[in-house]
Amino acid sequence: MALRALLCIKRPKSIFTNTRYLSETAVSEYAKIFQAEQAHAGKSYLLWKRVSMFVVVPALTWCLYNTYVLEEEHNTHPRQEFEPYDHLRIRKKPFPWGDGNHTLFHNPQLNALPEGYEEM
Repeated sequence: MALRALLCIKRPKSIFTNTRYLSETAVSEYAKIFQAEQAHAGKSYLLWKRVSMFVVVPALTWCLYNTYVLEEEHNTHPRQEFEPYDHLRIRKKPFPWGDGNHTLFHNPQLNALPEGYEEM
């Protein structure tokens, strides 16, 4: 049923129908379309190049600077004292790496173990 519906759809005629070779009108029409697309592409190329240079690069620079400043401020704070809450750092089975108690990206300065922070 769906195949019959697809076969009944009229497709737009191409400029190349019923011709074995390209006619002069078909070639000139294609050349006009191609030139119009080239002009449009040239304009949009310049637009996106300018957007990249004058919007994206300054925005990324500002984000990097802002992140660096905030992270430096964050690093000046002292480490929080360890409080052994029952619902945190639950280990029902060991991790499959290392000694089984440290997470994969464990940072001994910031990440506490179930017993508390590691002594450095």
